[in-house]
Amino acid sequence: MPSQSESAKLFILDASGSMNEYLGIYQKVHLAKKYVRHFVDKLPEETEVGFIAYGNRLPGCQSSRLYQPLEKGNRPGFQNKLFGLTPSGATPLAESIRIAGDYIIRRKSPTDLILVTDGIESCYGNPEKELQVLQQKGVNFKMHILGLGLKPEEKRIMQSLAKTGNGKYYNVGEDSDFFLAVEDLLKQEPQPKRTEIEPEKRKPKIRISDIERKQTDSEENFYRVKFVFENSDSDNQCVILNLKRRSSVSFKTQNWNPQRTTEPERVLRTEQICFKTKKGEGEFQISAPAHLPLNLELELWDTKGIPSSVDKSGEKNLTE
Repeated sequence: MPSQSESAKLFILDASGSMNEYLGIYQKVHLAKKYVRHFVDKLPEETEVGFIAYGNRLPGCQSSRLYQPLEKGNRPGFQNKLFGLTPSGATPLAESIRIAGDYIIRRKSPTDLILVTDGIESCYGNPEKELQVLQQKGVNFKMHILGLGLKPEEKRIMQSLAKTGNGKYYNVGEDSDFFLAVEDLLKQEPQPKRTEIEPEKRKPKIRISDIERKQTDSEENFYRVKFVFENSDSDNQCVILNLKRRSSVSFKTQNWNPQRTTEPERVLRTEQICFKTKKGEGEFQISAPAHLPLNLELELWDTKGIPSSVDKSGEKNLTE
């Protein structure tokens, strides 16, 4: 069961016009939706979640609205409203903080405000003053900020605002920064004592079930690589096979995404099979030089919306 001190999560989401712009190869609004959903999906079902958004097809500086009240368990409703956001309008941060404060002031339990924005106040308000007013009223909250592609001066302003809100600031310059910021926020959550189900949590989503080898001639082998997968979060996914040169020396490269194959510089060839189901099985049929020391590793990718890797099989020796 959740701790009595567990905080509700009230997001303040930027749906202003600039969120249509790109951060790397993705639109900012798509990244925000992807990782807010990821964050919420990782929280216990008992955690209350909701969100305020500003912009969202509304012009001017009075666009902040409470779109999803804080509720337990209503994840489908949260996601439907989240993915319905359409960027347009200005950036009324102070108004949004005031609306959030008026909403949570009636609550006795602590609340984390999580602001996701690509800009600073554009409506002549004073966000820092609004936070100070809430603190003077004894509201039990923290405010964390994820800044998307902010300029140095904007970043300094947001760092100061997060400090005033007793929270953390995360600078997001690309997709991987967003992933790491969300994972860091999740690490701060109190861990429920459910040791009896921990092994189930670690069940791999993709694994190699069998490798059959058949030598076709002295120069080449034929392989049937069988696998099984299960990902309850999506019914659109692809399995990627990475054929890798074996190495006795470990490269000192940073693996920023633990769901991606390690040491990608050793990958010689990739193949892909896609499915429209949450779980299933399949096989790759490949040929490879008989005398070349090779490993292989599978990755499972969720291709519903913005493609993202969700798990890997671990390396298997192919040629022994």
